[in-house]
Amino acid sequence: MPMSHGHPSSRPIATVRGFTLIELLIVIAILGVLAAAFLPDLLGAKETANEATTLANLQRLASGCESFERKHGFYPPDDFADPENKLQLKSDNGANTGIESLVAFLSQSVADGQDLSDMAQRLSNTDNDSNEILLPLLSRKDRVEVADEWGTPLCYFSKTTKNLGFDKPQQVALAGGDGLRLTAKALRNADGMPLGGRKFQLLSAGRDQVFGTEDDLSWPQKGQ
Repeated sequence: MPMSHGHPSSRPIATVRGFTLIELLIVIAILGVLAAAFLPDLLGAKETANEATTLANLQRLASGCESFERKHGFYPPDDFADPENKLQLKSDNGANTGIESLVAFLSQSVADGQDLSDMAQRLSNTDNDSNEILLPLLSRKDRVEVADEWGTPLCYFSKTTKNLGFDKPQQVALAGGDGLRLTAKALRNADGMPLGGRKFQLLSAGRDQVFGTEDDLSWPQKGQ
C-alpha cells in the first residue's frame, strides 16, 4: 500500500523573527562607537588636505611673485602703489589690501606673474570693493582676493611697499557681509625678523580662522 505523504499543512513552517527593541539599541550603540572611533580620522584627513591645498596655493602665488620680480625688478607691492607708475589704481578701503594688491599686479599678463582664473572657488571679494580698470587675466573689475581652504582671505606683505610694509598690520574682512574684520601681523622668526623679509610673505589664518595662532600657514614657512 502506498505511503501517505500527509497534508501539506502538516509540514513545519519556518518563522522569521524581527529584531527586538533591545537588539536594535545594541546595533545603534555599536554604530555609535564605530562612528566615534573613525570620525576624528576622517576629519583629520580633511584638515590635512585643506592645509596641503592652502600651502600649494601659497607656493603658486609665491611663484607668481618671483615671475613678476624677474620682469620688473621688484616684487608686487602690497598697497596698490606701482613704483613704475604704470598701473593706476584708486585708493583702497583698508580691508584685504595686501592680497588684493598682489592679485591686481599678477593679473595684468602671464608675464607679469600668474593666471589665477582657474582658482574661481578661492577668489572672493569679502569687502565688496572694485577697481576702475579691468584685470585682464581674470576679466573682472571687482577687487578680488585669494582665500584659503577655510574661506579666510590671505594676507600679503611686501618689501617693495614704502608705507611700513611688514611692520603694518593688515585688516582682513571675513565673508558674510557683516563687516567683521580680523587684524593680521606678519609672522616673525625667533630673531624678530619677518619671514621673507627680503622678499615678501604670504599668510593664512589656518583652520581656526584666527591670525597669530599656532595653525597659521605661511610662505616662507616658519624657520625658513
